[in-house]
Amino acid sequence: MNEKEQVKQYLLLFERLNAQAGRLTKILLIFLIAALIFFQAALHIRDLRPFISPVDRLDGIPVKERNVKDWHD
Repeated sequence: MNEKEQVKQYLLLFERLNAQAGRLTKILLIFLIAALIFFQAALHIRDLRPFISPVDRLDGIPVKERNVKDWHD
């Protein structure tokens, strides 16, 4: 096999790899966008919120600075 045929073979392999990687990237991007939309919609359901986001359990009453006297002790 001469050098030109070898270069052509490498180019064909690269083109195939490029096409497969592009297809995989598109599928992954579509999956991630669908997952984002699903989780954002699920966060609006109050019963599902604690299972999806651990931060929701940390939600409490906001503290106003002027009502807290012992911050600088």
